[in-house]
Amino acid sequence: MAAKMNIHNIMEEFVTDRVNSLYDDVKKQNSVWLTCDCENCRLDTICYVLNRVTPRYVVGGRGVTHNTNLLKENKQIEIDIEKLCVEGMRLVNTAKRPYHQNGTKRSGVTIEISTAEFNFPTFMGNVFDGTTFEPLAGASVKLTLDGETVEMIDPTWQNPCNTYEATKGSYSFWMAPHEAVSEGMNKKFNFTVEVTCPGYVPVNYSFTVPLTSEKIDSVELNSTYSVKIQDIFLFKEDEE
Repeated sequence: MAAKMNIHNIMEEFVTDRVNSLYDDVKKQNSVWLTCDCENCRLDTICYVLNRVTPRYVVGGRGVTHNTNLLKENKQIEIDIEKLCVEGMRLVNTAKRPYHQNGTKRSGVTIEISTAEFNFPTFMGNVFDGTTFEPLAGASVKLTLDGETVEMIDPTWQNPCNTYEATKGSYSFWMAPHEAVSEGMNKKFNFTVEVTCPGYVPVNYSFTVPLTSEKIDSVELNSTYSVKIQDIFLFKEDEE
């Protein structure tokens, strides 16, 4: 009988350790912007970062230790992840946190829905340099619906968002649901991804997502339901 393999994403330990360490450090400094460092806020921050970095899978405990040490030795990845951690901490602490009192929140846990809604998948994509085909860091990516900037499901998801070297030019959006008149309605939503980067020619990419409205008394929003957006390539202004 074959031995069961234990597959693990080492980014989880790396990010969790860094987020908790930063929360502890900022709390000791009595920073005025840190309004809460509870477990919910820490978990929200960890999810914010993990949703924006490329997972790195290993097999077995030895691989976890070895590869985590390699991550710590890669200073640029560590710097990019630290920026994402601080960015996530600030966003989480500036967001309204009603679930601190009632135990519910919009993203990732059970919520009550009394009307039919169009529930959107997460949108994920990558931005590349059109000449070198390397992932492009420092790009700003905005998601719009019929020309209007899209509201995210949670304030910890930014729109526009930025790409980083640690995330290999990736970006992601999770849009807030739209109310529907009734359950079972079919509708097509026309989105545009607008990408800009200093020194590069801006690019817009449009796509359509068909959805059916749902009416569920208690729903667990599913972040694993995602749509991969076509890779976007930017060319430098002097290469047109």
